[in-house]
Amino acid sequence: MNYKISFIILTIIATVFLQFVPLAYAQEEGSASSEAEGMKFLSAGIAFAGAALGAGMAIARAGSAGLAAAAENENLKTQGLIITALAEAIAIYGIVVALLILGS
Repeated sequence: MNYKISFIILTIIATVFLQFVPLAYAQEEGSASSEAEGMKFLSAGIAFAGAALGAGMAIARAGSAGLAAAAENENLKTQGLIITALAEAIAIYGIVVALLILGS
């Protein structure tokens, strides 16, 4: 599937999903609202989902290019694995951001 079509479908799904999310209002100082807790979980989920999608797309492209390079030249296998591991770090950054959001 073309990436442009995938992005358009993902945008439509996200738009439909966000129609059911209530608006965020300012809180009184010292009072914890259940809506604020829900928004915190929602934002952590969106942060990790975006990082996981980005990591998946990066790993797909870097992995296929690394495999093609390794098929042509055996010496490029290690460099292909390193580039794929760097793409995997995007998902780890997403987990860290989600934990930082949940911790605040």
